[in-house]
Amino acid sequence: MFFYIGTGMQLVGLASVGLCLLAGLTKGDYGQLELIQLVGGSLVFYLGTYVKGKGRN
Repeated sequence: MFFYIGTGMQLVGLASVGLCLLAGLTKGDYGQLELIQLVGGSLVFYLGTYVKGKGRN
């Protein structure tokens, strides 16, 4: 169960960082929203990695 939750969190984090990258490429500049999206997406991704690892034990 933890494996699937962790994998889902990783996918959400990766998608958030990807959207941030896409917004920066289309606008040409990063704003505060993109910074929050980048940091939040990274945190969700690494939290998902931790949850996924806990499921193996």
